[in-house]
Amino acid sequence: MCCCSNLSKKTMELSSFKHKRFNSLDKTFFSMIKVFNEDDYNIEKDGLIRNVDGSFIFIPYMVGIDDVVYNKFLKELLKLDWLHYKLYLVGGILEGWKTTDIDICITGKRDKQLPELMNKARKLGPFDMYWVKSLDKIKGNGSRVWKFAKSHDRWGPKTDQWSGKWKKDGLFHMSDKFTIKENRKYKKEPLLIN
Repeated sequence: MCCCSNLSKKTMELSSFKHKRFNSLDKTFFSMIKVFNEDDYNIEKDGLIRNVDGSFIFIPYMVGIDDVVYNKFLKELLKLDWLHYKLYLVGGILEGWKTTDIDICITGKRDKQLPELMNKARKLGPFDMYWVKSLDKIKGNGSRVWKFAKSHDRWGPKTDQWSGKWKKDGLFHMSDKFTIKENRKYKKEPLLIN
């Protein structure tokens, strides 16, 4: 009798754990279903498992700004009210390279709503978003040090914090050296998307 109640208790604990774990995952996962059907892809070859808002999710490769999956993610992103902020597409998707993330540079005078908007965007898909004071700070094709801010300070709760500091604006500010990847040359100017 004791054995059965122990088993029942352990089953309930596991069920509760699964519910908590997958409840947060479900919100991210179900937002992805609107964008693509995972069953249409070979997860070994057609994309990568990416950290999307703390959950590891399969993201198919996207190539260029005409990519169907990219455009569906973008449509979801632009449903948010971005107020006075300007969003610029930069990085691999703009250059037409095979990628599983969407790099977005944000400009505009910071206010208390920006961190919340950036966090909402992180829940929608594989967006790597950062705020910069001026678009001129990210232009160019050479390695350079630049300053930017994100709404989070690490990739996940069990990972190390990046080098930088939280400021009163609610953003995590960093300086980093932008190094050009081998065999890559950035040719396109940032593209305004809103």
